[in-house]
Amino acid sequence: MKNAPLTTKTRGVIAALAVIPLLALAACSSSGGSNTANPAPTDGVLTVGLLGDIGQPPDPDIYYANNGLAIVLNTYEGLVQYQNNVDTVKIAPRLATKWTVNKANTVYTFTLRSGVTFHDGTKFTSEAVKASFDRRNTVKGGAAYMTAGIKSVATPDDLTAVVTLKKANSAFLDYLASPFGPKMESPTGLEKNAGSDNAQTYLQTHDLGTGPYELTSAKTGTKYELTQYDGYWGTKSPFTKVDLPVYSDASALQLAFDSGDVSAIVAALPSSSLTKYDGNDKFNSDFLPTLQSALLTVNPSKEFFANKEARTAFMQSINQKQLVKEVLGARSSVATTLYAKGMIADGSDKQNISYDPTVFAAYAKTLPAGTAMTVGYASDNTNAQAMANIVTANLQNDGIKATAQGYPTSQVFGWAADPTKGPDAFIDGNNGPDGGSPYMWGHVFWDKTGGINYFLCDSPSTDADLNEAVATGDTSLYAKAAQTYSATGCYMNLSYNKDWVVSQKWLTGVAEAHNIGANELDFSKLGIAK
Repeated sequence: MKNAPLTTKTRGVIAALAVIPLLALAACSSSGGSNTANPAPTDGVLTVGLLGDIGQPPDPDIYYANNGLAIVLNTYEGLVQYQNNVDTVKIAPRLATKWTVNKANTVYTFTLRSGVTFHDGTKFTSEAVKASFDRRNTVKGGAAYMTAGIKSVATPDDLTAVVTLKKANSAFLDYLASPFGPKMESPTGLEKNAGSDNAQTYLQTHDLGTGPYELTSAKTGTKYELTQYDGYWGTKSPFTKVDLPVYSDASALQLAFDSGDVSAIVAALPSSSLTKYDGNDKFNSDFLPTLQSALLTVNPSKEFFANKEARTAFMQSINQKQLVKEVLGARSSVATTLYAKGMIADGSDKQNISYDPTVFAAYAKTLPAGTAMTVGYASDNTNAQAMANIVTANLQNDGIKATAQGYPTSQVFGWAADPTKGPDAFIDGNNGPDGGSPYMWGHVFWDKTGGINYFLCDSPSTDADLNEAVATGDTSLYAKAAQTYSATGCYMNLSYNKDWVVSQKWLTGVAEAHNIGANELDFSKLGIAK
């Protein structure tokens, strides 16, 4: 089955990390000049620092990046989610308490949670499910493909929604559980605030969700504010307000955290800060499971990698262990599979690329003297930059005139329109799929319509196997697709990355508030140590 593609216009680099000129100084300084933990707030305010602005309005049908999930996932809820505090993909209830799926993977029937209200007071019923899916299809934002395959939504009663798909899709529950998946929005509020753009203007500064918090202030580039929703159906934290101040660089964010002005930092610090916080008795340092990886891709439209021999020789020259140990540290481990860790349970997606630098060294000797190569990285990702520097140094030892070059994110996502404008190779320091289905990984990274196949290295048989596998969930087909794509020599999964959360010593519930699908926390599950 071919779904609507991910768009390159809105898909953000997940967990991008800022370039930090003052990081070395900050890392060497003491934490606030004292080994005493900072005190807990007494005013009910939790402060979570954002590294850079969220980049897009926190409209759940538009937002498709990273920082803003802290807002979206705390103001809105979907029918299902990935279970919190586990290291494997498991669908868990949210606004749907149970569901059934027919054998053909075309009809999904949901029993909805009773007693839920939207922030505008509207009662949550099956009509909201239909209205929310319809809006996503109409707005056609970043992750519109997740609802594009819906044929109809029946509402036989207030607490039952029957979703019928146009074609079989075994990944549909993963679409709904994704942090970027469709969220439930008040049909009353959507109609009242529709304006001329289906409420897009309104949802830049307000929300229409059912989540534990309401969006009460949105000052782009400065600060966002959430206020606890009194009518929330689920658990409530002691934090009646959550402030999300925006910091332009990580050194300033770290200083605010060290002094206690910031309560937590989620997935925003580079690995070079590990030694400062991990094992520091003044702070909590949590490494939590994700579906994310560091990735290496090459550009077959460039002369250097136009032939498969060059691509496979280059991949064999990459020392994964060196890159993980020297750059990523304790937050990562060497990837041994082609999909995310554990995505194929039996490991049949094993990455069969053996490290043998002599193969590339021999190939390099056949090239003209002074042959050049550029290894790119996102300019706001210090981990990727460090890895690119190591790779280019090794290439230079083989006689290649290699350089590492940073590119702004907007330029990276423009390469899919013309790969010849990109570098010869690219290191993505931290990226992942929209959800836990192998289809959501393979389609995004390997299909030329997927959105993050920057250089359009395409294997038609890989695409065909993915499209067949998503209908039934056939693991063997997913594994076959992975091996076929790996054989192109265009791709390597470098590492399995963890979500690194640093927080003040008094903050509790971090692991319980985290799930494998998102680099953000459910603030309603956080607390204060007694």
